[in-house]
Amino acid sequence: MQKLFRAIYIIPLFFLCSCHTKDNKQVEAVINNNDEPQFFFPVTEFLLGQLREIDSLPVTPLKIITDNDIRDSIWLKRSDVRRFAKPFLSPVIDSNTMQSYFVEKSFLDQTINAVTLSYDPVKKLPDSIQLNHWDVYIDPQKNTVQRVYMVKEENINGTTITTHLTWKAGKSCSITTIKQQPKMAPEVRSEIVKWDLDD
Repeated sequence: MQKLFRAIYIIPLFFLCSCHTKDNKQVEAVINNNDEPQFFFPVTEFLLGQLREIDSLPVTPLKIITDNDIRDSIWLKRSDVRRFAKPFLSPVIDSNTMQSYFVEKSFLDQTINAVTLSYDPVKKLPDSIQLNHWDVYIDPQKNTVQRVYMVKEENINGTTITTHLTWKAGKSCSITTIKQQPKMAPEVRSEIVKWDLDD
């Protein structure tokens, strides 16, 4: 996967980067601007690989919960991480399932030293897809995924529920849920699971 990624993303971005001036903070490059199918980074496959890696580590994950500014923590079993990670795995994110609904843009952002792959809808999404945006951040020197960020949104009985999901490769994953009812203050719940306790 990494070799394929290098060929498709990193080489074109380094070529563009070599052409910009020192004053430029980022170089934007739309990867595909024609009618050919786009290759989307296989996010779900990557996250499943991360979960398999966690299963093999001699660690005890830590879960930290912040519910409207009240904080608590609990130690987990490694198997608990898979249950916590379920929202990251649905819907499946790959070329086959998402290229009809989303478009990819890519740029090298020197302010965070990362190649960013950004995905947004190109048309109205079906009700089965509550995901409305995601980003993949790549370390251009190491050619490895640093972070995956997703945004989901749904409306249940007049309450808007926005979910922010962040996966830091090899370190942690977090879910922040914001519930907004009309004319009321939002309810915010943040949960983070760490398996690299030095992070």
